[in-house]
Amino acid sequence: MKRVVAVWTEAPFTSYERRSHRIEHRVLIEHYGGIGADVRHEVRLMDDDSVPDEWVECDVFELREHGIQAVAGRVEVPRE
Repeated sequence: MKRVVAVWTEAPFTSYERRSHRIEHRVLIEHYGGIGADVRHEVRLMDDDSVPDEWVECDVFELREHGIQAVAGRVEVPRE
């Protein structure tokens, strides 16, 4: 079962060309019955044609019976 638990948007860019660009964030929890769950922070940049507009993992945490483990995310959130 997957569930989105948080969604927000930010505008971190200050340059004239990218000032209107927005980064969308979401936190998704995916539960695996009897095993545990994964918590993923995903991002996408819809306003820039130079990057794909699909959701990509930024931070991932695995929750299992033995504890919580951080798994390296694939991307960093763009900043100026």
